[in-house]
Amino acid sequence: MISIIGAGPAGSYLGYLLAKNNKDVSIFEEHSKIGLPVQCTGIVTSSIKDIIKLKKDIITNEIGKARIFSPNNRFTEIKLKNKNIIIDREKFDSYIADMALRQGAKIFLNHRFIENKKNVAIIKDKTNSKTKKIRFDKLIGADGPLSPVAKSNNLLGKRRFWHGIQARAKIKNENIVEFYPYFGTFAWVVPENKETVRVGLISNRYTNVLFRNFLKLKDITNNKIIDYQSGLIPVYNPKTKTAKNNIYLLGDAALQVKATTGGGIIQGLTAAKALSDSIIKNRNYEKEWRKLIAKDLWLHLKARNIMDKFSLRDWNKLIYMFNNEKTKNILENYDRDYISKFLFKLIFTNPKLLYFLKYSGGTK
Repeated sequence: MISIIGAGPAGSYLGYLLAKNNKDVSIFEEHSKIGLPVQCTGIVTSSIKDIIKLKKDIITNEIGKARIFSPNNRFTEIKLKNKNIIIDREKFDSYIADMALRQGAKIFLNHRFIENKKNVAIIKDKTNSKTKKIRFDKLIGADGPLSPVAKSNNLLGKRRFWHGIQARAKIKNENIVEFYPYFGTFAWVVPENKETVRVGLISNRYTNVLFRNFLKLKDITNNKIIDYQSGLIPVYNPKTKTAKNNIYLLGDAALQVKATTGGGIIQGLTAAKALSDSIIKNRNYEKEWRKLIAKDLWLHLKARNIMDKFSLRDWNKLIYMFNNEKTKNILENYDRDYISKFLFKLIFTNPKLLYFLKYSGGTK
């Protein structure tokens, strides 16, 4: 029996793939409803369509333009060759969980993983506070940045986190995504539809203060805000161990997140496919997922380490350089999830970008 802890997109997608291949799968989710609380902006690149077919009611918007702002309030406008997709995270998570259920996986809500001893997991049923002993052949921690599965099996390693805060606000908009890479660690305004935006940021310190300042910058007052969302976002660490005997980590639990923006949906789903193949075909999971996404995650991390050292003047200079037509053409035609496919083309077409490599040594 395979036990998956966490019914987020990565855990449920893994459950679907394994159950589809006639594996006995149980998914344990600590919350009472899949998809809640929402802790994600819900913007993904079009490459998600190569992984999973989305139902129309999951997609709240599709956006073909993005603006990248600098501190001096100038911006580069990018016309995206393939539109970004804005999803309803609650519906998205539920949809993938339903896929797993239809293939025969079992899902247990209100069940929180406590620890495991050898091949027995101790899980608490929150509806009656009783604990259960669940015997497993394989145990997967798809249980978030702080991963109790990782902790129980000495796989946590060294971890860093950002805090993310987002508000949904009633704002009429131009249907253009706005990125503010200089604000906190990263800030955004994402149109959910023509009259609602998701506005937020991630940062490793002073997150609440920065968020309030960002709302002021965007002139978003309390009477415009519908609700708030927040969560912990892990920073990728290439040294993190994601497998130990018959224990595996997946998604945020494995730190499979882009360090440039904090996004990880596509990375988690890709790693779920690698883990499914590894279990079914008896392959090495560490090698399989790293072969698919580790290079890009490493480049995102290196880019983050460089950007964290930028002055406001550096940001003004970089965004100005992005207005170079050849540079814009690359940004418009390549998927930002796969930075390895275009990073060196950017530098080749605009050698002035080499200026920023002076920050490439070490971390901030």
